[in-house]
Amino acid sequence: MKRDSYLFAALREVLAEQGIQLATQDIHPPQDSDLIICLDQPIQFQHFVRTRPGQKLYLVLSEPATYYPANWLAENHAPFDRVLTYDHTLVDNARYFQYYFAIDFEDFPVYQRPSLEEFSARKLCVLMAAAFAVVKPPQGSGSLLYERYQTLKWFSDNHPEEFDLYSRGISPKTYTSFRGAGLLGKVLPSYALHLLAQRRKKVFDRVSRGSAPPNQKLEVLRHYRFPISYENTGDTPGYLTEKLFDALAAACVPIYLGHPDASRLVPAECYINRSDFRSHEELYRYLKGMRYEEYARYLDAGEAFLKGPAMQLLSTEHNARIMAEVLTQTP
Repeated sequence: MKRDSYLFAALREVLAEQGIQLATQDIHPPQDSDLIICLDQPIQFQHFVRTRPGQKLYLVLSEPATYYPANWLAENHAPFDRVLTYDHTLVDNARYFQYYFAIDFEDFPVYQRPSLEEFSARKLCVLMAAAFAVVKPPQGSGSLLYERYQTLKWFSDNHPEEFDLYSRGISPKTYTSFRGAGLLGKVLPSYALHLLAQRRKKVFDRVSRGSAPPNQKLEVLRHYRFPISYENTGDTPGYLTEKLFDALAAACVPIYLGHPDASRLVPAECYINRSDFRSHEELYRYLKGMRYEEYARYLDAGEAFLKGPAMQLLSTEHNARIMAEVLTQTP
């Protein structure tokens, strides 16, 4: 199930308590609805004509600006009465209201802290992802897919025995991507592109362990000390997805890369900040040299966070009620 689905399923239940039926547009056409919620894609409502007295039009921003820049342009928000966003820098509680990037942590298993023996038996690093970029993004882009690939490549080239990749499948286009690919692909001989693809594919193949079923993700993570937990993008404040929390729930110490304000929601003591290291070699030496006593301090912070009130801010139930309050108030 898509991550957003958990939140909107909870929102439907909360609104039902107030006699409001939430449904998709195939059941409730926008023109026949008193309340319309647009999930991203504000462009489609730029010329929307309201058809009912008191009809309300709200926007929920979910996808990051890196991949959907039009979603975040203020001029595209003009048709909407209110905008719900996880970007706290936009919030004014007049038109822009905050919700958090909800995590379905209610289904997290019981926390199982590793013993010294289990820590010693764990492999060093793991990465569970499907999206990568093998060339640098354009200047100014917040995409972290290239950084994710660089970390994978460094371990694949230098310490493949200490690094595992689990993926549902890498897009074949990833292996042949390069700047000017559209033009040069027309003039380069096909065997040149084939050789490029084969060379890049070997980088992934050296560390690939196939795919892991989604319902076994945390069980797989428990076999590793340090999950690589890079967001897809780091350009939007408040964009904090399940990658960090899955690692914490599996009683691991995540290596995190995302927006610098992540520590506003998750204490920095819970994870290793990739930005604190100048190179992969420096990061590797730190990971390799970490003793169980130091590892346990990260675990202490992570467990305290997972069991503390701060985590409740990110729950689907809490955020569904935040959203319902905004949606049902008169603008």
